[in-house]
Amino acid sequence: MSTDAFDTELERRLQLLESPEDNGMILPDLPLRDIVLCAVGLAAGTLLLLWWCL
Repeated sequence: MSTDAFDTELERRLQLLESPEDNGMILPDLPLRDIVLCAVGLAAGTLLLLWWCL
């Protein structure tokens, strides 16, 4: 990424953070599918570790 492109993107994001009337998002929300997969993976990993330590 060139320095000019980086500076432009940084300025845009700073403006979004500092602008009280703008409701723009810097990054989009995670999809619900990804959150559910993480929760299931963590639960399965926890159960596997609990079973292993018994």
